[in-house]
Amino acid sequence: MSQSLFISCLRWGRSFSLAALTLGTMAAGHAEVQVVKEKAVPNRIRPGILVLPATWIGQIPPSGRVNAPEVMSTLYPGQKIALALIAEGPDRDKLLGEATVGVRITSPSNSTFERQNLKSAAIRRIKAEGADMALVALKAAGLGEKDREHMAQATSLVTLAIFQTDWTAPLVEQEEEIQISLTLSGNPPAVMLEPVRIRVRPTADWLNGPLPDRQEMGRYLNRYHEDMPPGRLLQLLKAVASDGGLKSPLISAFFALAYREDSAARRAAVALFPSLDQKTQFALLFVLRLGGQDLKGLPLALPDETGASLPTVQPLADPRNLPHFADPVTPEAVRGIGDIMDQCWSGWMATGDKSYLRALVGLLAGAPDFSGFQTWVKTKGGVKGLNASVARGLAYSIAGWSIGSFLRSDPHAADWLLYWENDPSFPAALRKEIAALPTNPAFRRD
Repeated sequence: MSQSLFISCLRWGRSFSLAALTLGTMAAGHAEVQVVKEKAVPNRIRPGILVLPATWIGQIPPSGRVNAPEVMSTLYPGQKIALALIAEGPDRDKLLGEATVGVRITSPSNSTFERQNLKSAAIRRIKAEGADMALVALKAAGLGEKDREHMAQATSLVTLAIFQTDWTAPLVEQEEEIQISLTLSGNPPAVMLEPVRIRVRPTADWLNGPLPDRQEMGRYLNRYHEDMPPGRLLQLLKAVASDGGLKSPLISAFFALAYREDSAARRAAVALFPSLDQKTQFALLFVLRLGGQDLKGLPLALPDETGASLPTVQPLADPRNLPHFADPVTPEAVRGIGDIMDQCWSGWMATGDKSYLRALVGLLAGAPDFSGFQTWVKTKGGVKGLNASVARGLAYSIAGWSIGSFLRSDPHAADWLLYWENDPSFPAALRKEIAALPTNPAFRRD
């Protein structure tokens, strides 16, 4: 089984059979799920191996079902990985919990990495692609909690076991292919695991490929927290340096925070600095400075007027310190709330650190101020009518719209939002706001 075919088992409509469910009436605010016929699936571990970012386990909620991780097909020198197996069947969690693996990784240089008797670092049930939004829509249509839970279980038909390795991708001068093999032991049914082959690609190679267009750029930036290769990050920086994209606070903050938090990407970019074109050199220096990095030791082979502007770049303040306005407020502070929120989203996209998302969710506490903001807009209150309540209502509206957008488009964000919605220790007012995201008229952009 090829890895690309094996990956399809994580996708909606391929290996997830929804024949067990049909959606009944969804009219007049009523919805119901009818069980037609449940297909019996034997307990088994699938024969393929998935290669995942080693960081994935630390980024997901501590319990519950989660969306499938990005499966890696290319590595970069210095990267650490996790390996995963998929199981299905009614007792799949137990089946994986009893399994241990031996790992063998070989490369063309004849170097071999081996570890034995590794136990799983985490066992997590995986949602079918699109399941989150399907359940959100059914909830909005009036589907009862019991039926929603039934559907959630029915659309999570596989479980991942993740095994952490301490293997590091080697430094390579040219692309090479490694082979990863796993052997099972413990008490799983007999299964032959097919080895997987994956490329290790030098960082500089990425700069030889075509630059991504804006649509590709958006897709890559939104998923960078899935551990994008540093060479691709540098390729994206080259693209925005060419088209002036760094003028956007969202884009510039993304690169500043990505290079600040990812030391491997930072080292790779600095090592390649002399070979970069002048625009990309300046862009790299700019975002490193914006991220608060020390530029000493980097060759500043830039025109005097360009290089002279770098010391005036002020390091980015922590965007998680979002304003929770108190009187008196200034028009400038209120006008700047959108840029600060964009920078906070950049932190989320660059790192996958839930604290960025949590800071934005905190702005939903401004719900009681939204009516005051509406009144201010209708009466055209202007600067004279501007106060902290109006500012909090504005921030609430913008935050709700943007969080709802990420709920629909970013599976990792959806996992945390739905986890917090059902976490009794999370503030009740914020849980209520998260639950209302899809239907709240305050968050519409008509």
